[in-house]
Parts: sequence; structure tokens; C-alpha cells
Amino acid sequence: TPFKGLLYLFQKQYSFIGESWLKEEYDKYRINKKCENCDGYRLNTKSLSVKIDNKHIGEINNLSIEKARSWFFSMEKKLQGNSKIIALPILREINNRLKFLSDVGLDYLTLSRSSATLSGGESQRIRLASQIGSGLTGVLYVLDEPSIGLHQKDNSRLLQTLFKLRDLGNSVIVVEHDEEAIRSADFILDIGPAAGKLGGHIVAMGPYKKIIKENNSLTANYLSGLKKINIPK
Repeated sequence: TPFKGLLYLFQKQYSFIGESWLKEEYDKYRINKKCENCDGYRLNTKSLSVKIDNKHIGEINNLSIEKARSWFFSMEKKLQGNSKIIALPILREINNRLKFLSDVGLDYLTLSRSSATLSGGESQRIRLASQIGSGLTGVLYVLDEPSIGLHQKDNSRLLQTLFKLRDLGNSVIVVEHDEEAIRSADFILDIGPAAGKLGGHIVAMGPYKKIIKENNSLTANYLSGLKKINIPK
């Protein structure tokens, strides 16, 4: 009956509120502290006693992606005989995944970095790297400002990654304000005419060469140089 359904929903909602309240209560007494026994590696002594090239898995995990790539590449040369035969396909898989992360401008991150400390843009780029590695086709990707937190010099690397996804046979929709990204797009949809409640309308759409000719588009006016923001002295 409707009454029983309403009662069930109330019970579910009450249960959810109770769990949330308990979590908030317990969070007051939780702290992040390095374990004295494992030195923060979160592995027991037996696991940390296994070493390759005088490094255990915890030490390798603390390397930045850039340094990890160098270390894993060096292992291909150092390993010999059966060890090399066994390790080679594993090393190549690891090197490929590290390369994808480097290609999207994340070579400064450490492998042990907590996901809670990542910016929205960094999280999106990690997911991008994993998607390229999966080799999926016919997928629609929607990205919300993936350039957030990315240095301008690494922008082209991110765009090359998006091109790779497109060239695999996927569609990539990007919500972005970065000029280089807009210029590189195959098709642009300009929503305006202004921000917030003053927007919500399609002002212009088409390839870049067509967009910059649209007089009603504020974006086009800046892209064409008709309007500009002067750099303070």
C-alpha cells in the first residue's frame, strides 16, 4: 500500500541519516598517523623483505611517476636469463600505464598519492589514462575542465591524449574555457550570451574558422582578437 511504501522510505532515510551521523561522530576521533612498525608502507615485514634492485614495493610506490618510469625502464636492462623472460611482459604493461599517466601531465605525482588529495582535473586525467590503456572504442566521454590544475606547458600533452581517444573511434565532449583546447576542437558549441542566469542559449556552433566570424559570440570576439584583456603593467 502507499502507506507501507512511505513507511519503508522513511525507515531507509532514517537509517541513512543515522549512519551519516555516526560517521561524522567517529571522524572527530580519527587521525592520520604513520605506523611505527611498517613506516607507513602498510605492508608487513615479510612483504617488505622482498626486494628488486635493493628496493621493496613500498619504496617503489613512493617514487614519482617520472622516476618510476626511469626505474622500470632500467630493470629491462638489468634483469637477465629467466628473470628477464618472466618480467618482460609485466614491465612493458607497467611502462605503458606509466607513460599514459605521463602523457596527461601527471608525471609529478607519486604512485602512493592518496586519491582524496587529488584535484578534480587530476582525477579526470587519471581516468583518461586508464581509458586509453583499455583501448575501448565507440564510447562517449564527457569531461568537465580536465585542464584544471595543469600547467600551461603540459596542455598540449593533455590535448594529444584527447586526440588519441578520438582516433580510437570515440566521441569526446569537453566543457572547457582554455583557449588552446577551444582552438583544437573539431566542433565548438558556444553557450551564452553571458554566464549564469544570463546564459543557457546556443550562441554559435561549428568548427573554429566559422565560430570566430560570429559577432554575437563573446567567446568568438576574444578568440579573433576583436576583444582582449590587457595584461596589467
